[in-house]
Amino acid sequence: MTSSATLFRLAPAWTTSLQAMRLRQILVRSQCRRCGGLMREDVDALIGLHGAGASLIDRQARCRMVGCDGAAYYLAARGHDRLWHILLHDEHLRAGLANCPPARGATGRAIVCAQG
Repeated sequence: MTSSATLFRLAPAWTTSLQAMRLRQILVRSQCRRCGGLMREDVDALIGLHGAGASLIDRQARCRMVGCDGAAYYLAARGHDRLWHILLHDEHLRAGLANCPPARGATGRAIVCAQG
Protein backbone atom coordinates (compact mmCIF):
# COMPACT_ATOMS: atom_id res chain seq x y z
CA MET A 1 0.00 0.00 0.00
CA THR A 2 1.37 3.42 -0.92
CA SER A 3 1.34 6.50 1.28
CA SER A 4 -1.07 8.17 -1.15
CA ALA A 5 -3.64 5.39 -0.79
CA THR A 6 -7.03 6.56 0.42
CA LEU A 7 -8.42 4.67 3.37
CA PHE A 8 -12.17 4.16 3.40
CA ARG A 9 -14.09 3.55 6.58
CA LEU A 10 -16.41 0.58 6.23
CA ALA A 11 -20.08 1.31 6.74
CA PRO A 12 -22.71 -1.30 7.59
CA ALA A 13 -24.26 -2.63 4.38
CA TRP A 14 -27.68 -1.40 5.46
CA THR A 15 -26.46 2.23 5.33
CA THR A 16 -25.21 2.17 1.74
CA SER A 17 -28.38 3.56 0.14
CA LEU A 18 -31.75 4.95 1.10
CA GLN A 19 -33.40 2.03 -0.71
CA ALA A 20 -31.44 -0.45 1.44
CA MET A 21 -32.53 1.49 4.52
CA ARG A 22 -36.17 1.43 3.41
CA LEU A 23 -36.14 -2.32 2.72
CA ARG A 24 -34.64 -3.06 6.15
CA GLN A 25 -36.89 -0.52 7.94
CA ILE A 26 -33.90 1.36 9.32
CA LEU A 27 -34.64 4.21 11.74
CA VAL A 28 -33.10 7.55 10.75
CA ARG A 29 -32.61 10.68 12.83
CA SER A 30 -30.85 13.98 12.23
CA GLN A 31 -29.03 15.90 14.94
CA CYS A 32 -28.10 19.57 14.73
CA ARG A 33 -24.53 20.59 15.49
CA ARG A 34 -25.68 23.99 16.79
CA CYS A 35 -28.83 23.43 18.89
CA GLY A 36 -28.62 19.66 19.47
CA GLY A 37 -32.13 19.16 18.07
CA LEU A 38 -32.79 15.48 17.39
CA MET A 39 -35.40 14.94 14.67
CA ARG A 40 -37.04 11.84 13.21
CA GLU A 41 -36.44 11.52 9.49
CA ASP A 42 -38.80 9.84 7.02
CA VAL A 43 -36.81 7.57 4.71
CA ASP A 44 -39.51 7.82 2.01
CA ALA A 45 -39.31 11.63 2.10
CA LEU A 46 -35.51 11.44 1.87
CA ILE A 47 -35.85 9.15 -1.16
CA GLY A 48 -38.14 11.74 -2.73
CA LEU A 49 -35.48 14.42 -2.18
CA HIS A 50 -32.31 12.53 -3.06
CA GLY A 51 -33.32 9.34 -4.92
CA ALA A 52 -33.38 5.70 -3.82
CA GLY A 53 -29.72 5.13 -4.65
CA ALA A 54 -28.47 8.06 -2.57
CA SER A 55 -26.57 7.53 0.66
CA LEU A 56 -26.82 9.56 3.87
CA ILE A 57 -23.16 8.92 4.66
CA ASP A 58 -21.36 12.29 4.91
CA ARG A 59 -24.58 14.12 3.93
CA GLN A 60 -25.76 17.06 6.00
CA ALA A 61 -28.94 19.13 5.94
CA ARG A 62 -30.22 22.35 7.45
CA CYS A 63 -31.63 22.02 10.94
CA ARG A 64 -35.45 21.96 10.94
CA MET A 65 -35.77 23.49 14.41
CA VAL A 66 -37.54 26.85 14.26
CA GLY A 67 -35.03 29.67 14.64
CA CYS A 68 -31.91 27.53 14.19
CA ASP A 69 -29.56 27.93 11.24
CA GLY A 70 -27.32 24.97 12.12
CA ALA A 71 -26.27 21.97 10.05
CA ALA A 72 -27.63 18.55 10.94
CA TYR A 73 -25.96 15.20 10.33
CA TYR A 74 -27.71 11.82 10.11
CA LEU A 75 -27.78 8.83 12.45
CA ALA A 76 -29.23 5.39 11.74
CA ALA A 77 -30.19 2.34 13.79
CA ARG A 78 -31.65 -1.06 13.00
CA GLY A 79 -34.20 -0.71 15.80
CA HIS A 80 -35.12 1.38 18.84
CA ASP A 81 -32.99 -0.78 21.14
CA ARG A 82 -29.96 -0.88 18.81
CA LEU A 83 -26.81 1.21 18.57
CA TRP A 84 -27.18 4.48 16.63
CA HIS A 85 -24.51 4.90 13.94
CA ILE A 86 -23.31 8.42 13.14
CA LEU A 87 -23.28 8.54 9.34
CA LEU A 88 -20.21 10.77 9.10
CA HIS A 89 -17.05 9.08 7.91
CA ASP A 90 -15.13 12.07 6.56
CA GLU A 91 -12.71 13.22 9.27
CA HIS A 92 -13.35 16.90 8.45
CA LEU A 93 -17.08 16.40 8.99
CA ARG A 94 -16.53 14.41 12.22
CA ALA A 95 -14.21 17.08 13.62
CA GLY A 96 -15.88 19.00 16.38
CA LEU A 97 -18.66 16.50 17.14
CA ALA A 98 -17.41 16.26 20.72
CA ASN A 99 -18.04 20.01 21.08
CA CYS A 100 -21.65 19.81 19.87
CA PRO A 101 -24.48 20.23 22.38
CA PRO A 102 -26.16 17.05 23.64
CA ALA A 103 -29.10 15.69 21.66
CA ARG A 104 -32.36 17.39 22.63
CA GLY A 105 -35.86 16.12 21.99
CA ALA A 106 -39.22 17.87 21.91
CA THR A 107 -39.19 18.50 25.67
CA GLY A 108 -35.89 20.37 25.44
CA ARG A 109 -34.21 17.96 27.85
CA ALA A 110 -30.96 16.28 26.88
CA ILE A 111 -31.30 12.75 25.50
CA VAL A 112 -28.65 10.17 26.32
CA CYS A 113 -28.03 7.78 23.46
CA ALA A 114 -25.15 5.48 22.65
CA GLN A 115 -23.61 6.30 19.30
CA GLY A 116 -21.07 4.48 17.23
